[in-house]
Amino acid sequence: MSVATSPTAIAQVPVSERIYAALRQEIMRCEIAPGTTLDAAAIARRYEVSKTPVRDAMQRLAADGLIAILPRSGYRVAPITFQAVHEILDLRAAIGPHAARQAARYATPADIAELREIVREYAAPLDVGAMQQVARRFHVAIARCSRNKRVIALSENLFDELERLLRFAIDFSVKAGEHSDEHTALVDAIEAGDGERAAAIETAHIRHAREFLIERLMTLGYLSESEIRLGSPMRSTQA
Repeated sequence: MSVATSPTAIAQVPVSERIYAALRQEIMRCEIAPGTTLDAAAIARRYEVSKTPVRDAMQRLAADGLIAILPRSGYRVAPITFQAVHEILDLRAAIGPHAARQAARYATPADIAELREIVREYAAPLDVGAMQQVARRFHVAIARCSRNKRVIALSENLFDELERLLRFAIDFSVKAGEHSDEHTALVDAIEAGDGERAAAIETAHIRHAREFLIERLMTLGYLSESEIRLGSPMRSTQA
């Protein structure tokens, strides 16, 4: 359950931080579409501030790779390109199985209990946006079990980018029980200390998710078969 933030606490957050957080959320949720041009003056009017905190917020978004800075105070939301899709999925394929393997070495009983609690949330009817948040918590929790701070940070950033891809490509209808069996099997393997089994389950899960997402993007016309053949991200047996 989220805790309401008091008006006093909100007021203490720097203006540039509030603008950054608000715009980042809108970009990640595709409420601001990929490729949209943003105007600093219009954003400043929206938040009733000068351009200075807007520029500070935009510099942070550019550092995140979410926007490109254009001449004369213009900004463009980063498009979702084939190269970006390939890089995100490729990195997911590298990190996910490794995190699962390490989790099997280091997870405590408290960690296992947390993972099983998250898995139970999959049984409830969820729209894809809510389901993606549950998936993010689950896989980041596994990364935390690895006891590797860099793996944790990479996993968090990766799932932020995956959320943008999914919101761009998928109809957010309500579903229930998605992936609960394979996530339960993954937790079972981690609890048993079977790192190779955990890594294999995660590899298969990521491969299926990769194939689905690329097929969906092709169906929507955002990727072509020629792009897939040229980039060949599907040649790997891992996802």
